Amino acid sequence: MQPKKMNTSFLHVTVLTILLTLGLALFFRSSVFTVQHVIVQGLKLSTESEILKLASGVQGQNLFIFDQEALNNKITLHPFVQSVQFQRKLPQTLVIMVTERTPIALVVVPSGVLEVDAQGTFLRRLESWPKNDYPVLTGINLADTVGPGQNLANPSLTAALNLLGQAPPDLLSQVGELHVDPIQQMTMYLSSGVEVRLGQANDWKPKLDALFQIVSANEYISFQQGVRYIDFTAAKPVIGR
Repeated sequence: MQPKKMNTSFLHVTVLTILLTLGLALFFRSSVFTVQHVIVQGLKLSTESEILKLASGVQGQNLFIFDQEALNNKITLHPFVQSVQFQRKLPQTLVIMVTERTPIALVVVPSGVLEVDAQGTFLRRLESWPKNDYPVLTGINLADTVGPGQNLANPSLTAALNLLGQAPPDLLSQVGELHVDPIQQMTMYLSSGVEVRLGQANDWKPKLDALFQIVSANEYISFQQGVRYIDFTAAKPVIGR
């Protein structure tokens, strides 16, 4: 008789589990958890209204079973949005946490100035100079048909961004312009007006670290007004006055 009791107990537990699962499923699908409010966090460059417009279709959907992939794809259409995460705030609020792309340089084109990030993504076109100053990249020819959010996939741009990505942050803040010639030789112009001839490389870190040491040295600071160029194309840096 003991096995029969065990089988009956197992059956009761199974039935209760199924009923509980169905009850929870119905409970979470109920209108109690319909998305009524959307909060956006993490914005610095884009606006809340722009993100809410892209996310408008989620309101009225269930907080637990809305299509996260579809909503993610819609929001990441925004040029400044790199990625998003979703957080539920019971009972009816969806929190959208945005990670934005960060501008790192400006590219001058005939119709204005383009902001780009470290991966070469075209973020936005500016008709006037931005409040935040970034290094200006020149000598780069871009098709004027690209749109915000697209990766520009330009070899000269990629080479320039590779250089900027290896620069010490305190040096990067002093870079006014970086010129790329047709064979990807680099010439940097510091905000002080000094021309820095860097030549060609893939590993820029040794040259850039040495440049930062030079321009940070007290001796250099004392006579930098008379410096016209710093040449790194020779075996040792040459300071021209």
